[in-house]
Amino acid sequence: MDEYWLSEEQNIRYNKTIEPVPVQGKLIRAYLEQSDDFVASAISFGAVSADIFCIDGLVKDSVVDENILSAFNEMEQFQKCRSEAQAVKLMEQGFVHHASVKKVGSLSAAIEAILSANFVIVFNACRCAFVFDVKGFNARSIEEPESESVIKGSRDGFTEPIRLNTAIVRRHIRSHALVIKQVEIGTVSKTTLAMVYMKNIARAQQVQAVEQRLKASSITALTSLGQLEKALSAAQYSTVPTVMHTERADKLCANVLGGRIAVLADGYPVGFIVPANLAMFMQAPEDYAAAPIYANFVRIIRYLCLAVNLLLPALYIAVANFSCEILPDKLAQSIMQAKFGMPFSTFTEVVLMLVAFEILIESGLRLPGGVGQAVSIVSGLIVGDAAVSAKLASPAVVMLTAIAGITSFVLPYQSLANSLRAIRFGLVLAAAAGGLFGLAVGITAVIFYFNSIENFGLPFLTPFSTGGFASWWQDTVIRRSRRAKKT
Repeated sequence: MDEYWLSEEQNIRYNKTIEPVPVQGKLIRAYLEQSDDFVASAISFGAVSADIFCIDGLVKDSVVDENILSAFNEMEQFQKCRSEAQAVKLMEQGFVHHASVKKVGSLSAAIEAILSANFVIVFNACRCAFVFDVKGFNARSIEEPESESVIKGSRDGFTEPIRLNTAIVRRHIRSHALVIKQVEIGTVSKTTLAMVYMKNIARAQQVQAVEQRLKASSITALTSLGQLEKALSAAQYSTVPTVMHTERADKLCANVLGGRIAVLADGYPVGFIVPANLAMFMQAPEDYAAAPIYANFVRIIRYLCLAVNLLLPALYIAVANFSCEILPDKLAQSIMQAKFGMPFSTFTEVVLMLVAFEILIESGLRLPGGVGQAVSIVSGLIVGDAAVSAKLASPAVVMLTAIAGITSFVLPYQSLANSLRAIRFGLVLAAAAGGLFGLAVGITAVIFYFNSIENFGLPFLTPFSTGGFASWWQDTVIRRSRRAKKT
């Protein structure tokens, strides 16, 4: 699936399809009457007639009948109308009571309003239309996020309608400084996005840069979240994520209050947060709900697991093949005895087991929930035991592969864990080629690469690469505790 499924010529032709002319009912019918869900009718009151349009299933019929159409039949002012100009003037004065109504004059604006789940009344002689926001399609209720477990915190996750998601954010942050700015993306899909930020905290340059990057995106139709993440990323082919996504409203609001910018997309129950760095990916909302000592302990464990996940297989290859003498005698003898009679080299064993582990993870993700978990557990036990029994892999390799795999699941943000598992294969190759020296070169290259990644002016390794040693302990490796000020 490619976001650029229309050619440039087709895009130009599409954008020129709707003529830049004043709105008229017959023109709207010409563009939309081929669709069976397109509703077109006419109303008459006094000596005036008008056309009404909407898309079946996208508007609340009860609101249209009771709050809008009933006014034309019940109000004496409309019954006395002798021209469309009088009716338009009455509507401009607010005789049709509705919370959201606006007047448009172009054909393209009227058609876009109809397709965006609005109810439209067209006065043909006056060449104008009134758009009523009466969206009423069925939506999934607010539920606990499925992809992010909540231990202690808010359990309201995002859902598909963007207005419901912005309302959730408003419920968490009741401040006049909270800004929700609407942006449109996709030349064909015209998907509505909402930029969420605190105008008194977020940097104006970053807000402007995010808006410009979204508007400059050449996406034809937003059909997957990967397209939006790619549009928000500075490095289009970055190995590690530079944009954080979440289904948790409390997590998104906490980052917005910290000066970040969030982006919500209509039709997707996920919010994106920019700019993001490594320290953000290593934090969890529950860190701030637990006791400081325990939260700091767990966060240190996460950083250790990150190092183990990234380095353990490569370190084993480097030591076992090139520098076995640095190990204690008993440990070195145990490793050599485990390798006795194995048909493959240490490098081949490690690579095969890492690939097998990735296959098990992928199979568990693609199968239904209960079946996937059962298949992953059973397959892992059978494959590991069979490999050791058949002398295709040593017990040490199976054990370190399992440890490296389990430590990747400790990281709060699995997109980062997936990226590190891919980088792990590169370090394995470096260790197989040059031992500990090759591994050191590989680690240095990874650090330099991470330090070169920057999104919206924020380096990926901030504050480790941009601040002094003291900044490492300011809500990064150690959670910063704040005491309430005495008043």
